[in-house]
Amino acid sequence: MGLFSKRKQAEIANPVGGQLQVAACSPFPDAGGEMVLSPKCDIDGVITAERLAPTAVHYSGYGVPKPKWPRPGMVLPVTVDLADPNRFRIEWDRVPTGPQAAASLAESLRPQQRDEQQPEVPGHPEFPRVWREVEHAASAPALVNGLTPQQTELALSGEAAAVGLVPTMAKVLAAHPAGPSSAPGGTWDIAVRVADPNGGPGWEAVTRMSFSSAGRREKRTAAGIELPVLVDPDNRNRIIVDVARLS
Repeated sequence: MGLFSKRKQAEIANPVGGQLQVAACSPFPDAGGEMVLSPKCDIDGVITAERLAPTAVHYSGYGVPKPKWPRPGMVLPVTVDLADPNRFRIEWDRVPTGPQAAASLAESLRPQQRDEQQPEVPGHPEFPRVWREVEHAASAPALVNGLTPQQTELALSGEAAAVGLVPTMAKVLAAHPAGPSSAPGGTWDIAVRVADPNGGPGWEAVTRMSFSSAGRREKRTAAGIELPVLVDPDNRNRIIVDVARLS
């Protein structure tokens, strides 16, 4: 189903299937941490459909499924009114999640891989089964908590192992605002002491987290609080609060 109300859907007098290519989209407000209730999504893009000239449109609404949060370059299925392209409905049921899109891509590439088998190169190491950015995680400007938005999405949806993260606990040492934030409770950098998941010495790190309210922020950032986290023991800059294990 799309996100418009039944009244709004009724206004689509001449419905036709089309596509919305996302040119710009507001980021998920808590990509670095805790869930924000009903975040607002703003999309600027271009709708195309049969018998319809490409039309620039704007979408603003709530209730967008988090695993399907749009990104620039994505193409979303829509139902659009031929009489007025600004009347459209995004069909979220037909939008794949990140893992679903990855699985579909992998399936489509398998026949091509079989047709293009490459001989093994002596001395060439096998490509890692886990994608890690050990050298560049701290410096890449697009990373939050040492993770790309796609890796963050996977980690918070139960696929932490796929991006090289393992669960452990961390004790809060201090916290301070990270700057302007659209999250109601703000976005904060939290200094923590991480317990080594392999039993070795712990280490200090900083993780960024957004909050749905000031009360929840105070509960999570008080010195001495234990937080469940996901970490990469091989790259200590990669750390994110494991919101699924928060009590």
